[in-house]
Amino acid sequence: MAAARRRRLSAATASLLLALLVLLPVAALPSAADPASMAADASDAELTITSITTVVDGDESATVRGTLTNPGTSTLTRPKVSLVPEDAGPRRSDIAEWTRDSTPIDGTAVDSTTLKDVPAGGSTPFVLSVDATELIPGQSAGAAWVSIQAAGTAVHTFIGVHRRKEYVPLRLLWGIPLLLPPDRRLFDNRGADRDKAWEAAVGDDSRLAALTATPPARDEAWLLDPTLVDAPQDAPDSGISTAERTVRSERASALRDQLVGPQTLVLPDADADVAAGAGSAPARRLVRDRVKEGVSVAQQLGARSDVLWPADGLATQQRATALDALRPGGDSTLLVPDSSLAPGVFTPAGATRTTGGTPLVVRDGPLSSLVEGLGSADDVLLARQQLVAETASVLGERAGTSRTLVIVPDRGATPDPEAWERLRNSTGAIPWLTEGDLTTLLDDDVAAAAPERTPRTGSQIQAATKGDPPLPAVLTSQRAADLINDTEAMLTFASVRADGPSWRREMTLAIRQLMSTRWRSDLPAYSILHKQLTTEVTLAEDDLQVSSGDVNFFADTGRLQITIVNRTDVQLSNLVVRLVPDSPSLRIDGDPDPVTIGPDGRHTVTVNATALAAGQVPVQVSVASPNGEEIAAPATLHVKVRPTGAWIYRVIGGAALLLLAAGTWRTVRGGRRAPEATSTTDDPEDREA
Repeated sequence: MAAARRRRLSAATASLLLALLVLLPVAALPSAADPASMAADASDAELTITSITTVVDGDESATVRGTLTNPGTSTLTRPKVSLVPEDAGPRRSDIAEWTRDSTPIDGTAVDSTTLKDVPAGGSTPFVLSVDATELIPGQSAGAAWVSIQAAGTAVHTFIGVHRRKEYVPLRLLWGIPLLLPPDRRLFDNRGADRDKAWEAAVGDDSRLAALTATPPARDEAWLLDPTLVDAPQDAPDSGISTAERTVRSERASALRDQLVGPQTLVLPDADADVAAGAGSAPARRLVRDRVKEGVSVAQQLGARSDVLWPADGLATQQRATALDALRPGGDSTLLVPDSSLAPGVFTPAGATRTTGGTPLVVRDGPLSSLVEGLGSADDVLLARQQLVAETASVLGERAGTSRTLVIVPDRGATPDPEAWERLRNSTGAIPWLTEGDLTTLLDDDVAAAAPERTPRTGSQIQAATKGDPPLPAVLTSQRAADLINDTEAMLTFASVRADGPSWRREMTLAIRQLMSTRWRSDLPAYSILHKQLTTEVTLAEDDLQVSSGDVNFFADTGRLQITIVNRTDVQLSNLVVRLVPDSPSLRIDGDPDPVTIGPDGRHTVTVNATALAAGQVPVQVSVASPNGEEIAAPATLHVKVRPTGAWIYRVIGGAALLLLAAGTWRTVRGGRRAPEATSTTDDPEDREA
């Protein structure tokens, strides 16, 4: 009976299973009212790390927090987030590449969590944790390479580990370039655009103002363009607007108040291109004066000017000798990238010497690039973890050697000031880092450095640099020669302008700015600015015109008149007019007094002349500055000379004698022909008498 019952249950069970098999496909079909969720495309997922332990001690745990965002159009179904260490030990040169990669890696997750479904457009937080014992086992200090990954995407970063102090801490020195941007409007034609450009460059809301809001920290050094502390003179005829003068003067004053002399490197005036100055005689002539000006400003500020920063990074002995020739007293220290040095086993320290003895301050390439990429404060978290990995790698090379790493962004980089400060402040959370300082670097480290490395040639540097090669120099030999000509033309023009002194100061500043290294990044802007400057400092042929033509001079002595027309918009003074006959037949009796002509005006110059012989005499007319430089195209007067001479007096004398003789003859002849006197009266008494 029991067996029969089991058979009946088995039959019932079989019937139920058959019914389920039939109904299951129907139940699996989605209904129109409640569509089923679908897994999103893996490429749609986004991982954001919101916090991460910077460096974890050996007996503690590291925590990673973040969010998984689904920007796609379908739901992410129960995504899994994992923390997977990278087992391999990549080189330092692979660190930056690792951070840029977002591909999940194979490996064993040390922690993972499964999240709830993430709808389209939604996000959900996650937390992961890992014990320090599971990261870089056996090392006293270093950085673990980890991948936080989910739904086909990943964030590659690092977690620092510190177990024992078996090292000498690395010193970090942060260099901040304080430079003007390559904006031609700063020295372009005056107007509202120029005022706006200066406000953006140095105003209260500028990046420069944020970088210098407080004095530099002990581990910071300012690389200063002297233009920023040069306040324009308060002169009504300076040509500089009140708005521009105000914003520049305020920034110059603020900078002087904040800077710390021993922590300031004053660059050549206008950040002149010293690499170009070492390349040709005309450029050297220009740049040497700018270097000298930088030295003078540094002395006023109690700062340093013994470091030159060549834009191309070349540090060969030949280049070092050429750069020393630019600086009064020579013996310059060169600031160069680490790619300028021959490859070696170890990362170059911040202070070293070439095999020829030239002292070098070496910018660390990876760390400088890291800073350059700080676009906002949001970038700091992962940049800090990369800083952990970069410095841990350097520490592992020579853990027992005292070394300084120098961080200086490229000239054209504009890292966010807030992000810069946060990243620099985060070094306090990295046990193997300490503060460096400029004085120790230059006076102790550089002086004591052994010549361990040989500088590269330009082609070797280019081949070894992973990024773009150095930009070519704008200040070529020809452009430098053009600027020299512009300077000479400007000095001549200024000597006859009514606003000469103030205009000369303004034009001199503009010419100096064209020597700047910044134009390497914007050659078109340089070309436009240079063309405008040349036009402004040079008197065109039709700006000052001198009359010419044919003149009749029919006298022994007389006057010649010349008309000079000023077509400029400024009064011209002290114009020296000279007339030089090409023939001795005509003599100019004295030079005219200096001439002043108002804007769009004309003036007639009168000179005395003496005719010495008849003939056609070309007279060359020139207008020059007080120092003898011609400022107008010369003109020619064609003078037809006919002096009267002594014969005219003989003719006049003879004519006078003839007139006198004629008058006498007529008088005598008239007397001889007069009749005798007779009486005509009818009085008888008269007749009798």
